[in-house]
Amino acid sequence: MIYESVGLDQPLKQGDIFRDVPRVDLSLTELAVLEDDACRQTTWTEVIADTSKRDGLAAVLPIKPVMGVVMTQNCDAVRGEFVSLCQVELFSKVVSTPPATPKKWKDLIVQHSREHLRYFYLPEAPAFGIADRMAADLRVLLRLRRADLEAMRRNRIGRLNQVGTEHFRENLAQYFRRYPYDEWYPLTREEFEEYQKKSPEPVEPFPWQR
Repeated sequence: MIYESVGLDQPLKQGDIFRDVPRVDLSLTELAVLEDDACRQTTWTEVIADTSKRDGLAAVLPIKPVMGVVMTQNCDAVRGEFVSLCQVELFSKVVSTPPATPKKWKDLIVQHSREHLRYFYLPEAPAFGIADRMAADLRVLLRLRRADLEAMRRNRIGRLNQVGTEHFRENLAQYFRRYPYDEWYPLTREEFEEYQKKSPEPVEPFPWQR
């Protein structure tokens, strides 16, 4: 499979997979802050308007354990103050209806790898504690102090092998440098009319295509 075991003494690397990483969710409109041993509801706008709170404050925040993959490059994962991970979700949450045959799974996995850069597919591997097909969601980032993550090394269930790491690295690069554009913009009016016939959704022509 695309995973490999990692010894407790090995340094953090991009592609390391951790279980039970803390995910903290913050609401800027419903913030519970602690003041004088009491908790009150406020908003982030109100907090930053109070100059006395500029040095920070204590708040009550929801936190839950999730699986995560290290995104930070190796040099920073070894020496940087913080390490970033992306959350791992069940692949069944990504696809509406899971396929029933190996052929359909093959088609779906290849298609997702090409078209949905925000997800990185992680195959099932019970030996590594990955009991089902999973997907790393590059939109959901988790930031931890490197020293804290190093203290959680027993939660590191493995890492991507060389092929998986290289693909993961390129997937990250493509996702964060991608440029959203309408692919039909350079077409002539006649070419656009042909494109429009085959488009699964209505598309609007640019002024030079009208």
